[in-house]
Amino acid sequence: MPVSEARIRTSRASRYLVQLCRHAEAMGGKARALHGRGVRPEVGAVEWTDTSGKIEFSWGRCTLRATDDTLIVRLDIDDEDRLRAAEKVLAATLERFGRRDGLHVGWDRVGTVGPVSANPGRPRKRRTAVALAVAVVLAVAAHLVVGGLALASWAWTSVLADVVLGLVVLKIVVVAVLSRHRLRNGHARLRALYPRQRARRDRDAEQQRRTHQHG
Repeated sequence: MPVSEARIRTSRASRYLVQLCRHAEAMGGKARALHGRGVRPEVGAVEWTDTSGKIEFSWGRCTLRATDDTLIVRLDIDDEDRLRAAEKVLAATLERFGRRDGLHVGWDRVGTVGPVSANPGRPRKRRTAVALAVAVVLAVAAHLVVGGLALASWAWTSVLADVVLGLVVLKIVVVAVLSRHRLRNGHARLRALYPRQRARRDRDAEQQRRTHQHG
């Protein structure tokens, strides 16, 4: 059985409870068209106190409870369409009683989350809108993922390029250092070899001079 509940914040909860129950009792057994569809429930027993009340009718029942700052109205109806019709009638009646106080009645399904739509045709539109919103979010998420992967790929490529460039620079530096070291060693060897060659030339020249003298 569908169940709906309204929690109405008001400092006159007891007053509206009693007023609604008296109104229902005055209807006692009289037919009343609901939702403009010619559906006519029959009001049965009605009982109340200052803090609680119950209205029985052919579709189900309405129970009420009043606290210091809240009027709680609960509907137990045997059919979803009839439940919506009863919600509209009770909301319109209570809001008429509390017009000066700006009373507003909003219904919630017991066991579900969120307020009940006043128009049975809206849930489908809402579901369509939600589906479109989800599709858009998924599309955006897909683009972000692809973009993120592209950026990540680019980032890794950039890092790899930096590493390769660093290795190339390091190789150039090492080769330059080694070349300079070899060049210095070569010069040192040449400097070490030059005195020996000069001494050898001097010895050869001295030997030739002596040979000419003896001749």
